Amino acid sequence: MTRVAGSLNILLIRPKSVYADVVAGIPIGLALLASIAESKGHRARILDIPLEQNPEAALQNMLASSHFDIAGLGCMSVEFLGGLKTAKAIRQQSPRTHIIFGGQHPTIMPHSVMKENCLDSICLGEGEGVWSEFLDRMAAQESLDGVAGLWHRRDGEVVANAPRDAYVDVDAVPMPAYHLLDIERYFDLDFVRFPTADRRAVQIFTSRGCPYRCIYCHDLFGKRFRGRKPELVWEEIRFLYDKYGIREFMVEDDIFNMDIARAKRICDLVISSGLRLGFQFGNGVRLERFDEELMRKLSLAGTHHIAIAVESANLRIQKLIRKNLKLDRLEEVLGWARRYRIETLGFFMLGFPGETVAEIHQTIRYACRSDFDEALFSIATPYAGTELNDMVRDAGAFEGGNDLHDLMEGVVKIRSAEWDHRKLRRLQRRAYFLFFLTRLRFLRVLGKMKSPKMFRRYWAAFARNFVPFFQSQRSRIN
Repeated sequence: MTRVAGSLNILLIRPKSVYADVVAGIPIGLALLASIAESKGHRARILDIPLEQNPEAALQNMLASSHFDIAGLGCMSVEFLGGLKTAKAIRQQSPRTHIIFGGQHPTIMPHSVMKENCLDSICLGEGEGVWSEFLDRMAAQESLDGVAGLWHRRDGEVVANAPRDAYVDVDAVPMPAYHLLDIERYFDLDFVRFPTADRRAVQIFTSRGCPYRCIYCHDLFGKRFRGRKPELVWEEIRFLYDKYGIREFMVEDDIFNMDIARAKRICDLVISSGLRLGFQFGNGVRLERFDEELMRKLSLAGTHHIAIAVESANLRIQKLIRKNLKLDRLEEVLGWARRYRIETLGFFMLGFPGETVAEIHQTIRYACRSDFDEALFSIATPYAGTELNDMVRDAGAFEGGNDLHDLMEGVVKIRSAEWDHRKLRRLQRRAYFLFFLTRLRFLRVLGKMKSPKMFRRYWAAFARNFVPFFQSQRSRIN
């Protein structure tokens, strides 16, 4: 990489997750940061470590190819240990490179993260505004003091700048730098999301933020919903269709259908184009933000799957976790989905603080009686930075929490007077067993296992929950 006068050489990295069974799709966040860097005349490259068979060699080769002024690592909590390992390797091989972390984990645990001396700075919250100002200061070789949303080291001491007090304008965010990604490598990954109808599929964000205040969610994008203009969403979809042959889009919004009129307009733009596309909404859509017209338009646009987060069928637990879902709407909404041939997945959580075994069984029975095609029964996990984590720690209602992963990730296991984690796992297995046995749902699953990829997906899910050897491995808590 040739250094251009006045520009920075930047390496953006997604580290490896500690969960061996999770392979993510394209790193959209890094591609957005790369696009901002390029718009300022800087040079950017992206290293997606989970794709590499030999991550250490890939990193060494990348660092040997050029001197990088900045190495930026984005990490969720489950990627922090991998990010730390990568940062130490960068520091050893390229000691003059400025190492900055961003993403969910540095945002929710900044003090803990900045204890690691191999890091020079961290970005808290939404990254685009912080990143832009950070690059300007670095290019001018100016102090990082006063860059809102940035923590950094000055003479060995941690300087915590004030938080950023403005939301990012989602309509002003540039197109991700897709040209820096080897898109073809992502098409055959075993996505965590629902299986795609077309292998040429990628994730896409059309909005940020969720106004609801569920106690188990993080707050990376804030509590104000911001939807991109439908025309900009369509522009990105059409670009990916024409440039890279993308035929399916996995919408990763927190709540795509918060603005129903906007959601319908996006569907209309897709429908009027005449393109045959696939869509799925695997990150959850809000139950109450549907009408039949929206479901029909989603179907006409090519939607084949939606996930709806119910979490609990018990009204006391709904109030405790501040989900406050209108459960009486579920039958109607699932009926619309079935009418328009959209498959549905229900998200449920078991084991909230103080939840009784009877209340857990109530949720399991509710899921079994529902018209959901599939269900995901998660064990409630109090991730760091959530109100649920604070609630559990304040009450002392947890077990474990002393191994390295828990210390780094800020995760503990909830316990109650009626159950511990071991019993909760048994209840989880019972939930899956009863759900897929009811209405012979397991026959539909068998009918989907027509390819090695589909077989691997369902076998992995079965093994996580029913095969003792796999239960002992570190994998997703689901």
